[in-house]
Amino acid sequence: MRNLQDKIPGASSFKYGEFVRSEVATRLGIKNEPDEKQWQNIELLAREVLQPVRNKFGRIKITSGFRCEELNKRIGGSEFSNHCRGEAADIEPMEKGVTLFEVLEWIYENLEFRTVIAEFFTRDGWIHIDYRVGGNIKRLRLRDEKHKYEDVTMKFLKELYPRKTQNNSKSERCSRSYWRLFGCLKRLEICK
Repeated sequence: MRNLQDKIPGASSFKYGEFVRSEVATRLGIKNEPDEKQWQNIELLAREVLQPVRNKFGRIKITSGFRCEELNKRIGGSEFSNHCRGEAADIEPMEKGVTLFEVLEWIYENLEFRTVIAEFFTRDGWIHIDYRVGGNIKRLRLRDEKHKYEDVTMKFLKELYPRKTQNNSKSERCSRSYWRLFGCLKRLEICK
């Protein structure tokens, strides 16, 4: 067990708690607690991948880190999810003007990883990244409304997503989400 408030050695921008935090687990009373090997995998992921991303781009948010098997089942995760081994995280840049595409491209060109997945970049998307000692094959995949974890190239992604989508920063995504929600509430006459 690790103290969730402690910073991860070699990845001092991250605390252990960022990797196990889960609103779903809390709501359902699921104990989302890694074993020793899973903690070691989390530490490697943080040191080898996430800290370099944070050094380059500033704050990033871990939207999904470690998942125990019960939590993974409850949210509909893959039976073979790397999140369950502590080898994966879903992330979003939090600094104004930093885009998902920019972070994805930098990871692809500069870091070792097993798989990086561009997930739902046309909406409020995220980047899935996993890291495994001895298993980093630098696979790039796409998941969206039309693509279900398809292997792709960076060239394909650049052609698929127009420049406008590539410049989709967190603040722009949040603003659009707010106005979409406001529009829905207004149509339901909750907001006037």
